[in-house]
Amino acid sequence: MQLTKNIAYLFSARFINALSIMALILIISRRLGPDIFGGYSFMNAVIMTGIVVATFGLDTFMVREVSRGPFLGNQILSSVLGFKVISSLVVMALVFTLFRYFLHDQAMIRLLAVFSIVICLNSLSQSFWFYGDALQKFQFHASLWAFSNVIKIPIVWFFISIEQELVMIIYALIIAEIISLIISGCLIRRRFKLILGNLFFKSIPILLKKVWPLAMVFIISAIYFRIDMMMLEVMKGEKAVGIYSASYKLIEFLSIIPGTVTIAALPGLTADYSANIEGFRTSFFRTISVLGFGGATIGLFLYLFSKQVILLLYGPLFSDSVLSLNILSGVIFFLFVNGYLAYVTIATNNDRAVALILVISTILNVLLNFYLIPRYSHVGAALSTLISDVFMLLCYIVLFIKTNIFLRENLNSINLNYDYHQGL
Repeated sequence: MQLTKNIAYLFSARFINALSIMALILIISRRLGPDIFGGYSFMNAVIMTGIVVATFGLDTFMVREVSRGPFLGNQILSSVLGFKVISSLVVMALVFTLFRYFLHDQAMIRLLAVFSIVICLNSLSQSFWFYGDALQKFQFHASLWAFSNVIKIPIVWFFISIEQELVMIIYALIIAEIISLIISGCLIRRRFKLILGNLFFKSIPILLKKVWPLAMVFIISAIYFRIDMMMLEVMKGEKAVGIYSASYKLIEFLSIIPGTVTIAALPGLTADYSANIEGFRTSFFRTISVLGFGGATIGLFLYLFSKQVILLLYGPLFSDSVLSLNILSGVIFFLFVNGYLAYVTIATNNDRAVALILVISTILNVLLNFYLIPRYSHVGAALSTLISDVFMLLCYIVLFIKTNIFLRENLNSINLNYDYHQGL
């Protein structure tokens, strides 16, 4: 019963967040056009990747450790917050240094530096959200997460009503993140009677040693899904990013479907793999069939009606996005299937294989982008994504054949203590 409630909380939060983000995207794109929308999409991709790097898998680690020993909650949360303050500052400095080298627009560089404060604000907020998960209080995570995205809509609307410039969007989002952090911190501290006077900086090296394998999976995954927009910005500019983002954001919106399914499936997969291999096989083939069929059906629909979808949502200024969406509609099948296969791989104690597949696929994606983006702009980025996802599926197939995970007997002696379901 509790598991059902937790799934309902998380799905509700994911759905509300997806709708809120889509509403924000439509407000910005329709009111400000492809150029400003492209600049926003580029900076948002950089900052979201920076948040994942600064978070460093610590929230999932915290959930696991606090659920085992609630009496350590104050110490662990304090240590995580202390780590994130330092890691956020490091990532903010890296973002400024890296893009000062690649970008020539000084105004964009300065604005990106200002926007990077969101890395610290959001990563700290997430720790408060995840703390409730460790104590089986998912409603706090769901409600605070949804609130953090919903409040962005009226604040951004108000600021761009004053002046239709990219800088107003950035200021609005920073204010929204500050509000979210204050409310999240006050609510969680009060509800769970937390005292965060000591940040336990001495424990940071220990945390670093414990969480780095998990952090690599999250960081590489974040880079893989956002590298296209970063490279488009550097090679082709804001308008190309805006045109590509209009179609790619639809794919991100649809990712709530496989994301929710995999979160719900992971605990059962982990338990069945160690104690009920027949149940594991049955669950795997049933779920992969449903996801594959669903992904193929949705992808076919978007392919057939891509022009109507783009014009309805974004307007005629984004008509060039139709071809990108035609190509990315093929990605939906692989998004549904590959996401689930990653969780299956983690459940079978092969988490390092997930990291390796992500690394290889990311390298392939970057190389393809270097070749295709200069020639075909946003269409080249879409082709790179599709080819990389096809390659990723082939890697998982080879891995499953090589490891023979469906031919093994019950593995009662294996103790699989993974809590990755909190991470995506």
